[in-house]
Amino acid sequence: MSRTVPPDWNLDVHRAALCIVEMQNDIVHESNIGKRGVGGVLAEAVARRQVLPKLRAVLLAARAASVPVFYINVANKPGMPRPNTLLHRRTGRTPMLVEGTWGAQVHEQLAPTPADFVLERCVGIDGSYGTQLYPVLRLLRRSLLIVGGVSTNLAVEGLVRGSVNRGFDVVVMEDCCASYPEEWHRFSVENILPLISTVTDS
Repeated sequence: MSRTVPPDWNLDVHRAALCIVEMQNDIVHESNIGKRGVGGVLAEAVARRQVLPKLRAVLLAARAASVPVFYINVANKPGMPRPNTLLHRRTGRTPMLVEGTWGAQVHEQLAPTPADFVLERCVGIDGSYGTQLYPVLRLLRRSLLIVGGVSTNLAVEGLVRGSVNRGFDVVVMEDCCASYPEEWHRFSVENILPLISTVTDS
């Protein structure tokens, strides 16, 4: 669903980098569907929107075009204090995305290769916070981020805001993102992200 693509726009793969945001087992794996909590509802949203096969197709195309791939992940430390926010209180009841566990790994359909960049953080909502994303992008001379993942209105939107603040151009693949509830995804891609990025489909 193309929303904000200028008529004369085309994708320059020599400027581009693919950023896959928090597509980790604890929150997107299909085995979580039906379970209580964030992991259950997000996994259901990802499955309903068919995010995994769409994002996998983009990933394979990016690798074929020698576009660098970045995974923006959460890797929580066991027993680490959590911020006093409603989001963290809700997700803090059961340890999630714990460093070194299966739950913190990227879903097998999108598994990284040794050539990819896997960037992890243990604090923050912004998908870029506390990682080496921007220094590495500048070293690679990449100034255009192509973004997909979860959650649209939190980590994805945070990454877009942070990247635009640092002078990068951003493309958001609407059909490669998901959030819960669906209206939060819709609000972000229809009202916020089009103001600061190019919103399109994969």
